[in-house]
Amino acid sequence: MEVSITKLSENGQVVIPAEIRKDAGLKPSTKFLVFNEGGNILLKVIRKETLTRDIQLIENIERSEKQIREGKFIKVNSLMEDEEIDELFMH
Repeated sequence: MEVSITKLSENGQVVIPAEIRKDAGLKPSTKFLVFNEGGNILLKVIRKETLTRDIQLIENIERSEKQIREGKFIKVNSLMEDEEIDELFMH
């Protein structure tokens, strides 16, 4: 994992350092989803082939966090396949 430091410009822009861009294979005009998670800003590259799945994942995470706050939870077995676990969360 590459780690680097950058800063926010007066215009609200952030430069992703060259070594990070190279390591991630980022090209000019790459588009990102931008998340604010408790003051931590996260970038996720938008890819056509995964965009629908990414949006569903975000919705599932938000729904799960709401359920946790409400004291609701689902027990899963760590030996279960990802699809089995996903199925539990969809109901």
